[in-house]
Amino acid sequence: MKNNRKIGFKKLVIGFFVVLSITLFSAIFSSITINENSKINRHISNDIYPFMDKLGEFEQIVLNSKMLSTNWVYLQYNTEDKEELKKLINEDYPRIKQEILASYIAAGRIEERDTLKLIFNKMDNLLAEESELIKTLITFADYENAEKLFGGEEIIESRVIPQSAEIKNLLNHFILRTKKGNDNIREKMLYSFKKLEITSVFFGFGMFVIIFLSVVYLQRKITSPIIQVRNILLRLSNGEIITEKVKHTDDVISQMVDALHKLSDNFNKTATAAYKIGRGDFNIKVQPLSEHDILGSAILEMRNNLKAYSEEMEEKVRVRTLEISQQKEIIEERNKDITASINYAKRIQRASLPNIHTIQSELQNSFILFKPKDIVSGDFYWYSKLGDKIIIAAIDCTGHGVPGAFMSLIGMNILSSIVNESKITESNLILEEMHKRIQISLRQSETENNDGMDVALCVIDKNNNTLEFSGAHNPLIYICNDDLYAIKGDKKGIGGIYNYQEKFSKHTIKIESPMSFYIFSDGYQDQFGGEKDRKFMIKNMKQMFIDNSNLSMAEQKQIYEQTMQKWLKPTHQVDDILLIGFNLNTNN
Repeated sequence: MKNNRKIGFKKLVIGFFVVLSITLFSAIFSSITINENSKINRHISNDIYPFMDKLGEFEQIVLNSKMLSTNWVYLQYNTEDKEELKKLINEDYPRIKQEILASYIAAGRIEERDTLKLIFNKMDNLLAEESELIKTLITFADYENAEKLFGGEEIIESRVIPQSAEIKNLLNHFILRTKKGNDNIREKMLYSFKKLEITSVFFGFGMFVIIFLSVVYLQRKITSPIIQVRNILLRLSNGEIITEKVKHTDDVISQMVDALHKLSDNFNKTATAAYKIGRGDFNIKVQPLSEHDILGSAILEMRNNLKAYSEEMEEKVRVRTLEISQQKEIIEERNKDITASINYAKRIQRASLPNIHTIQSELQNSFILFKPKDIVSGDFYWYSKLGDKIIIAAIDCTGHGVPGAFMSLIGMNILSSIVNESKITESNLILEEMHKRIQISLRQSETENNDGMDVALCVIDKNNNTLEFSGAHNPLIYICNDDLYAIKGDKKGIGGIYNYQEKFSKHTIKIESPMSFYIFSDGYQDQFGGEKDRKFMIKNMKQMFIDNSNLSMAEQKQIYEQTMQKWLKPTHQVDDILLIGFNLNTNN
């Protein structure tokens, strides 16, 4: 009997040892897996996400450098963008470059070292080009210098834009590879959780088999004797006298079965918790079995870390979304106020312009094509009739938009004072007087303000059948007997700090047959567009005038407007457009 007890107890000890070994192996395996995934999470949070943010900031710097350098060439008076470009070159780019080079190894992108160096080398070259551009176009005189301005445009078109596109393409590929590497890391982590889930199920199944065998064993060693005892007790209750004895058994087995059931339940709960945490359920209740429960403590720590990180990311997204929403509301409100003010300024400016019907009552066969770039315009047309003389002009002020509109109002007032009050009607003398009064009005000798105007001005004398023309930079084009003639404006503008010694020229044309005249600002000829995104050019305007010279001025206006709309399709308007055409003959 004693030997049987020893054999039974030995079997129970062996079974318990097997179960304990499986549990210990499972705990170690799970702890290693969870710790590895915790390290991956910390690597993503502390290294990869900041590195991706820096790459995104660098990509924005590339886009800003192209935009700001383009504005440097085409928007002379945009000082805010110019300062922003200098800051980008001298501060923002060196900083982000240093940060990226300092963090790419920690982010696990050491194999991309050569690609990063290539991108930064190209960016250094691009900023060198832009620095050269900054040194080329500094003063007003630089922008008036056609060679320098064309050189700046050439740098933008042939170097800055292509190089920016190349850098952005390389950077996008680099970012995509980095994101793909991050996705691989996440897939690795999810695979680890999946493997942990499968292992947990496997271990649970193994334990189930062991428990089942233990139950069979207990059935043979304990249950049968207990049944015998029950039967004996029933028989005793009936008053029977029992003589047979119950075989002795070891009740340690039943205690072990209870312990294994409890262990199996806890193990299944732990595996379920790990699986749900891996699926993103951070609110699941995790309670270690004791202070020595390594697996339970590791899972609890992982859940808390992931939950804290998730809440932190959600809070950052919420705060940033709120900030963006607030900034959007402020910008929209300010934009609404500014737009309303500019629209009101538009009504003032349009009311100040001469009435087209009044002009066409004197110049019956005429048109005015007027297309401001913005709501208000820096180009304007002017008209007056003094006795038998008609004065009509196309004026292009410095800049466009609101600054140009202010200059246009000054120009209108000065012209009205010169012609209508001072009675000056000679074209060259009008420009001379405009130049002086603009300098005085803007106190240019004191402030060194260099704003001014380009003017094409005609004085039509009906009595003598003549037309006088004087131009400040802008020309006069006329067609007589199907031949085109061009009179260039003087190579000086109205206003500015320059003290011209030469007087403005006066050109007199005798009207002896029907003749078509055209005066205009530089907006039409300088507009970019077409299939190759180039300027329209004055030569194309001349050909356009010749091709349509036999049509009425109303028909010509419609053709010229449609031509510009078609030319503009692939791009946007870059400057105000003003084109005036009128026909004269000896009967006018």
